[in-house]
Amino acid sequence: LTQHQTREREAMAQYGVATAATKLDCVQIDGLVVLKIMKHCRDEMISNQLVSGQLLGMDITFASTTTLEVTSCFPMPHTGEDDNAEDTDIYVTEMLRCMRDVNVDNNTVGWYQSTFMNSWLEPDSPTIATQYQFQDQVPKSVCLVYDPVRTSSGSVYLKAYRLTDKFMAKYKLHLDNNQHGFTEADLKPKFRDDYSGKILEEGISTDEIFEEVPIRIHNSHLVSAMLYDWVCEGTMGANMDCDFERLDLSSRPFLDKSMELLVEGVEALRTDQDRAEFKKRDAERKRRDFKRSARGDETSREDLLRMFPDPSRLEGLLIAHQVEKYCDDISKFTGQSFSKLYLAKGMQEGNNN
Repeated sequence: LTQHQTREREAMAQYGVATAATKLDCVQIDGLVVLKIMKHCRDEMISNQLVSGQLLGMDITFASTTTLEVTSCFPMPHTGEDDNAEDTDIYVTEMLRCMRDVNVDNNTVGWYQSTFMNSWLEPDSPTIATQYQFQDQVPKSVCLVYDPVRTSSGSVYLKAYRLTDKFMAKYKLHLDNNQHGFTEADLKPKFRDDYSGKILEEGISTDEIFEEVPIRIHNSHLVSAMLYDWVCEGTMGANMDCDFERLDLSSRPFLDKSMELLVEGVEALRTDQDRAEFKKRDAERKRRDFKRSARGDETSREDLLRMFPDPSRLEGLLIAHQVEKYCDDISKFTGQSFSKLYLAKGMQEGNNN
C-alpha cells in the first residue's frame, strides 16, 4: 500500500463507519432553547448580521436509541479579522463556568447559526470547518440551522445537521494533505483491478456531506400546563390574535429570490469547473516537465502527485450541494403553495354555494 492509501484507510477506520460512538438518532431541544435562538437571531436582524452560539446538554442512550438532549445555549460574540481568538476562548470558558455555578448543563454538544436562504452552505462559510472541529472533539455534536426569514412565513425553520462519517474521513485527509484533498479521484468510484466491475469504494457525492437528524421539541409539564392555561383558560387567551400566516398565498417573493440564487449557484459551479480544469491541466504539465528532466527519471507517480497535486474540488462539491438544496426548497415550497391554493379554492366554492 502507498502512504496515501495507508492514511486513507486509517481515516476511514476512524470515521468511515457509523458506530455507537457517533450514531445519533434524534435531537431533543427544550422549548426555551428554541426561544433563545429565535430571540438572538431577531435581535440581530436589524444589523443584518448572521449569529451563532453554543449548545449545551448531554447525550443519552436507551434501548439502542441515542438522543441528544439540548437543555441550554448561549450566544457567541461577533468576531472580526482584528479580534483575538484567545478572547473568544476566554469568553466561552467563563460562560461555561457561570453555567456550572447555577447548576445548568455545561457540556458542549454543538452549536447553532442563523442563515438566509441556505447561505450556511456557501463555500466560504465556516460551517464545514467548525462542525468538523466539534465532531472531532465531541462525536455526537450537531449544528442547528435557523432561518428567521422563512420562519416569518408561518413555519419555524429549524434543522439539525451533522457531517457524515464518510465526509469526516475525506476531510481529515484533506487537512493532512495541506488542503489538497477532494480531487476527482475522491469524487469518482474506485473499481477492482480484475475488471469484474465491482466497486471497492464509492466516490463521495453531494448527498454524503451532511446528514439531517430529526428534531423533537420538548417542554416540561409545568410549561405545558402554563401554555394550556394561557391559551384555553387564562385571561390572556381571549386577547390573543389568531395567526393566519400559514395561509398566506403570496409565494412570488420567495420563488423569485430562490430562482435568482439558483441561477447564481449554477454560474458559480460552471466557473469553479473551468478553474479546476485549468489547474488540473497545469498540474499535469508540471508533472510531465519534471518527469522529462534529469531529476524526474526515478520519481514515482505517487511522489509526482504529492509534488504537483490535482486541484481540490471541495468548493465545487459544496456549491453543487447548495444548488441541490435550492432545488429541493423550491420543490417543497411550490407543493405547499399548491395545497394552499386548492384549499382557498375549496373555501371559495363553499362560500359561493
